[in-house]
Amino acid sequence: MFKLSFLSLLLVSSFASAEEARRANAHVHGLNNLSMVISQNQVAITYEMPIVQLFDEHDEHDEHDEHDEPTLSDESLAEFQNYSQLFALPESANCDLVSFESGLHNVSTEGDHKDVELAYEFSCNEPSQLKSITINAFNRFSELETLNFEAVINNKAITKSLKSDVNKVIF
Repeated sequence: MFKLSFLSLLLVSSFASAEEARRANAHVHGLNNLSMVISQNQVAITYEMPIVQLFDEHDEHDEHDEHDEPTLSDESLAEFQNYSQLFALPESANCDLVSFESGLHNVSTEGDHKDVELAYEFSCNEPSQLKSITINAFNRFSELETLNFEAVINNKAITKSLKSDVNKVIF
């Protein structure tokens, strides 16, 4: 468990400055963020998206309205424990989900704009097979246009911007 906690801490610290810059421009509809750290057989992934992306009525949403955005219950967010809705690791890596957490955070001082943050930790039996990640979120969310991918994989940094036509990162 210590390794997983350390890995989570590493994930947070690795992307702290990038996160600050992203939050300055946060809550962009059609934009999601995935951060990943792989160290030995441990994988930590954080997935962020605007809360409004989860509601059908978001087509009517005006970024500058003074109304409250919809809210989600913990049960609603629990459905994302099924991470395959958002991403897939190679089956050959034989990864088991060991931890899942979800929550909301404010991303703007103006209004109640919130993002959903999902955190996953995996233990993989065949870490040498961790050679890619496929983003399935483009299939789940029709409004998703871009996914910003940031990773630290065995001390190597990777940054990519993905669109629905190229939804796989090979590392």
